Amino acid sequence: MLDDRSLYHVSKDAFFDCGVTRLPSETWQDIPANGTLDSSGYTLDGPCEVWLDDTQVVSGRNCRTEFPHGQHQVDYSSCGDSCTLRWYWLGIQHVDGIYSWQVYQNCIGLGRNATA
Repeated sequence: MLDDRSLYHVSKDAFFDCGVTRLPSETWQDIPANGTLDSSGYTLDGPCEVWLDDTQVVSGRNCRTEFPHGQHQVDYSSCGDSCTLRWYWLGIQHVDGIYSWQVYQNCIGLGRNATA
């Protein structure tokens, strides 16, 4: 179902696969040495996940309460010399008596000694 693009509206200037980011990334980031991933935080209830290629490294059922400052501890060892970090968050809103999901996602290329 998530692969059926006809079921979803993607915001203007966003991409179906990676939100407002695009792969291959023009600017790869260094693999964080401190084992963290910082996000801007979670303003809506809902689950989130962080993946390094095909390995799930973080998940939460309600990331607004589980990660109140938007910081995640991540084991980057599965990344090897390079990988793609994918961050997903499904925020739920209740507006005018109706619940709706907002899907947020970003993709970041990570590598050892990455160059900008």
